[in-house]
Amino acid sequence: MFLREIKYSTGSKIVTSEEVAEWCGLELEFITEKIGVKKRFFLGEDEDLVSLSLQSCQKLLDGAESLSPEMVQLLVLVTQNNDYNLPHASAVLQSKLSLPIETICFDVSLGCSGYVYALAITKNIMQGEGLRNAILVTCDPYSRIIAPKDRNTAALFSDAAAATWLSSDGDGKLGKMDYGTDGSKASALEALSQSNLNNFCLTQKKPDQANIGAGDLRLKMNGNAIFNFMMNRIPISIHKCLEKNNLQIEQIDHFLFHQASKFLLDRLIDKMRIDRNKVICNIDSIGNTVSSSIPIALAQLQKKENLEGKRVLISGFGVGLSWATNVIFFRGK
Repeated sequence: MFLREIKYSTGSKIVTSEEVAEWCGLELEFITEKIGVKKRFFLGEDEDLVSLSLQSCQKLLDGAESLSPEMVQLLVLVTQNNDYNLPHASAVLQSKLSLPIETICFDVSLGCSGYVYALAITKNIMQGEGLRNAILVTCDPYSRIIAPKDRNTAALFSDAAAATWLSSDGDGKLGKMDYGTDGSKASALEALSQSNLNNFCLTQKKPDQANIGAGDLRLKMNGNAIFNFMMNRIPISIHKCLEKNNLQIEQIDHFLFHQASKFLLDRLIDKMRIDRNKVICNIDSIGNTVSSSIPIALAQLQKKENLEGKRVLISGFGVGLSWATNVIFFRGK
């Protein structure tokens, strides 16, 4: 299984850090310097998970000379914020894209680690079934489930979707993955109340009209627990992944971590003594896009640099609490 191309789309509503500071009372400098987000994107009034995913897929199909809808044999959609209880969002997306009815379609309910997991799932199905082309979509519009007055989440998250074309003859080969889940810490990031989900959306109601109290937060995050989890678990996962792929950390050309926050990434880099010039960070301009953060960063890297012969380590971690780390080996000339 090889990675060919990635396209992405963001929600149409731009939300500045000045606006967020007014909502939740955080200092602007704290939002932009420590959290590291200067602007974020939320769903517009007429947008939802499927429409945002559709935008990314359409960009992919329109921009790829050798990929058309009838060639897609597998569609995987990573999300924990479906538009429906039923059906699975990938079924709706399959119809809107006019993919063949023989296309394998399913959703993967994972968040921050979801892209890395789904790459492995897609790879194994493609190889097992002899498929040539697949599209992997990620989309988690958290603006639906965060409260504007919640200091732990309002400044951080952003809505985006990414579509990755995987084929049997692409340029990026997937290595061996390290992975795991510690469900005993799952309460560090959770959204318990899904009832009346459509009655509240940051893009449709002003914060002072939402009437969301501290005891009724859509999304609850324990930042300290997430930080401790990341600092303890992710360095171990990275070293295990490198060992599985017979690599030393110096042999990695680029590191793409889930864009959790600037503070968390800085501490991880310091602990692992990674060359900062090798770490891709885009959270300032796009925010934490959950499952889409790694593919968006990878798309930006591919556009910026020739990756022939390069090794790119990707590591996603968060909700679950789960983690997954892998290496993409890009073919040389």
